[in-house]
Amino acid sequence: MIEAKKSLGQNFLHDQSVLNRIADLAQPEPGSGLVEIGPGTGNLTAHLLARLPETTQLDVIERDRRMVPLLAERFGDRARVTEADAAQVDWPALLAPLGPHPVVVGNLPYYAALPILFAVLAARPGKMIFMVQKEVADRLVAKPSTPAQGQISVKLQMLADVKLAFKVGSGAFTPAPNVESAVVVLQPLAAPRYPLPDIGRFGVLVTAGFSLRRKTLVNAVSNALKLPGDTIRAALVTIGVDERIRAEALTLAEWSALAQQLDAHIPAGTRLA
Repeated sequence: MIEAKKSLGQNFLHDQSVLNRIADLAQPEPGSGLVEIGPGTGNLTAHLLARLPETTQLDVIERDRRMVPLLAERFGDRARVTEADAAQVDWPALLAPLGPHPVVVGNLPYYAALPILFAVLAARPGKMIFMVQKEVADRLVAKPSTPAQGQISVKLQMLADVKLAFKVGSGAFTPAPNVESAVVVLQPLAAPRYPLPDIGRFGVLVTAGFSLRRKTLVNAVSNALKLPGDTIRAALVTIGVDERIRAEALTLAEWSALAQQLDAHIPAGTRLA
């Protein structure tokens, strides 16, 4: 048996009930295909294929080259196995042949979960089902004025519906990690939930807002982007928000309104994450 690599953050999921629940969530609509990230030894792959019609395309992305021949031997007649880093994959090109609403599923390595998540999200698949560290899942679904609310919550929820499907204990994995995990389901939106002048500059603004969590939003944005405090205060007053507010207290609608007010003052951003 191939042992998990610490350097790749591998923890192989073996709990059959958890595998079944994930596979049930990951079923694509007729006419659309499926991509699995980080299958490892193929435990989830087997459950996915058991539910898929033979005509449904399954692409498997695996970074660990030790696993690639094993996966090809087990599933090569039903799945296309590719050795690649999921954070670097050309996701639009990969998803384009898989129909109108392709599904992406995977047990993401904890150290790379967010870069992979946002790389996939940018391609707007039909649905994403990811196993992540429970702490990360809490941040993804966090609401304003809660301890877990942060820049990831705001950026993600502006572009997708996200829910925590269920929690997973460490005993479901080999080797057992030192943290709990959770499965999250993300439904990308066709357009941002609220109007944004520019998605890259919005990301810059949100990152700046959360850069000094103990400070007011005015102080944090002013410090990070070198903007006059009066400019930020005036924008907050215009949208009807108390100038003493902190970043975690803003709603998505207020972030949208603030981005529109400050857009001309924000440096260009190339990506949301």
